[in-house]
Amino acid sequence: MSANDVSIGILSPSEADREVLRNQVEGLGVATVSIEVDQYCKTMGDRQTARFVDSKPDIVIVDLEEQQAAMESLKLLHAAIPESWLFVTSARRESELVIEAMRAGAREYLFKPVPPRSLAQALDRFIAERKRALQSKVKGKIYCVTSAKGGSGATTVSINLATSLAQVAEGTVALLDLNTPVGDAAAYLNLTPQYTVSDALAASLRLDAVLLESFMADAGGFDVLAGPKEFWPEPTPGVNGQAGTAALSRLLEVVSETYGHTVVDMTTYIDKQWLQLVLGVSSRSVVVLTPELPALWRTKRLMSYLATCADTKTTHLVLNRSRKSDEITETEIERALKHPVYCKLPNNYNASIEAINTGNPIVSKNHSSLAASYEELALLLTGQEARPKSKKLFGLFNRNGRSDQ
Repeated sequence: MSANDVSIGILSPSEADREVLRNQVEGLGVATVSIEVDQYCKTMGDRQTARFVDSKPDIVIVDLEEQQAAMESLKLLHAAIPESWLFVTSARRESELVIEAMRAGAREYLFKPVPPRSLAQALDRFIAERKRALQSKVKGKIYCVTSAKGGSGATTVSINLATSLAQVAEGTVALLDLNTPVGDAAAYLNLTPQYTVSDALAASLRLDAVLLESFMADAGGFDVLAGPKEFWPEPTPGVNGQAGTAALSRLLEVVSETYGHTVVDMTTYIDKQWLQLVLGVSSRSVVVLTPELPALWRTKRLMSYLATCADTKTTHLVLNRSRKSDEITETEIERALKHPVYCKLPNNYNASIEAINTGNPIVSKNHSSLAASYEELALLLTGQEARPKSKKLFGLFNRNGRSDQ
């Protein structure tokens, strides 16, 4: 996108402020000012609003000199030209005012006097997002990981799967923590995220790739949208009912447009509509279980429940903490669940606990058969050719995804 492709509109009652903004925009050489308006918008059909609708600038910079009138203008412009980004300039720095402006539709809040660097960074964010939106690329894949019994290791599997995907798959990778009542993925990775999935859901109406990435925490190789910090008494965080489902739908849509691969660490104790939504957009779903009777009992009921939510043809069983000495064999598990075991992850308790305590995924530092198995799982889920492996490694798979044992 060239500078001539980015058009800027300026809305300010101050001629001096309009001149300053115009000179700054043109001085940066990344955009041109196509329209200037000296009166705030009052109604959807008034002359000021109509001028912006007719010109459809890519960005409108609104001066917050008259707060109430400016806020009304933001709301009107956000509704009238939703594709345009709205910037706000103001000498006021109160956090409540910033939040109010963002809720009215503003994408950037620039403090006066506006430093050229701040304006340039805001324009760069717009250009990056517009380029991304114009690219005709296939949406990324989503992999849902869940379990029927707490403590089965679904979060550990999610983290190590995301780490493996970042190493063996093309494209960027994200981990979305939809666990309840609180999310553990960030804690397992020793992260202290500023934002959580609750923030992304609350901002769903204006969510795009740039905003989503600002909510993410860097886990070294992949991004993490952390689970909620506070205990949820309700199954839907921050937003409820149909609004909550719509918010989650938008979040998943933006995630798939932004990342090549996304792992969703999801509890099955969420609202059924949420469960159906996540399963519906997932290319593969993974149900983690351990070789013990309570886990088998619960997984059998979970599989029946999942069948009422989505097609289980893409649902795969992953047997975690598997050992040759297990009393319940793979054959018995498959017979009881009437579903094949997709793969087995060997038991390595010490390495798993050390990984959690240090915040380093097993895959990133360990060369055990368990680490190799996670890589194999990533290759299988993405449909890539399995790498040659030693027969001595326990728990690895052949090309159809079944254990060699």
